[in-house]
Amino acid sequence: MSRPGNYGKSSRLKQLRQIRRRKQQQTSRTIGWDQVEDFLLGRYHLVQGSKLPPIVDATVQRFFSEWLQTALAQGEGQVQWDVTALTATTLQRIGNQVPWQFYGLLAGQALRWQRLLVREGPVVPLATPRQIISPLSEAAWQQLLADQLAVNLLTVSAVSVTVKQRQQLAGSFLVANQLQWPAVAALFAPLGFQVTPGTDQKTTRWLNDLRGLTVGDFHH
Repeated sequence: MSRPGNYGKSSRLKQLRQIRRRKQQQTSRTIGWDQVEDFLLGRYHLVQGSKLPPIVDATVQRFFSEWLQTALAQGEGQVQWDVTALTATTLQRIGNQVPWQFYGLLAGQALRWQRLLVREGPVVPLATPRQIISPLSEAAWQQLLADQLAVNLLTVSAVSVTVKQRQQLAGSFLVANQLQWPAVAALFAPLGFQVTPGTDQKTTRWLNDLRGLTVGDFHH
């Protein structure tokens, strides 16, 4: 039988070994910075995307991928991901590379996607966890999408975009903080949408599927 002193020492050594083992296990479970996008896209598809129609799933996944590229471009040292700022930057970059229907599908899924981001973002197994800050309210989402649609329309119409023009046009898209898709469609439809030459086959098919959607398809 061990004497109390020896038992206490043995017990402490055992606890230290367990702590070291747990730390090693935690370290081995972390992922690299270059794996974050695949990790979160996988979580999105597993939790939400697989339950959605394929065209909706593909649209939100592509938006999420662009959003993550914006976030990751800040570098590992930026531990706070500002949803409002990153979303605005991402939408500006996407712009007219997609038809207006892209924004229609995104509007119906934005809050659901954001809830997943707020929940899943901080638990990505990085050495330094990310903090998800400044999420958008429903009204803010509608306003942000209206602003981007206004910029897209003015840009494709070859009109120099002023703040006043953007605000006026975005305002015409909104009634009681809700986007009016018939109004959006009426202005964008005559302009058409052309897939950029050289676009890969999968993306071309997705863009053409989007282009075929009507306002009636946006009732989520």
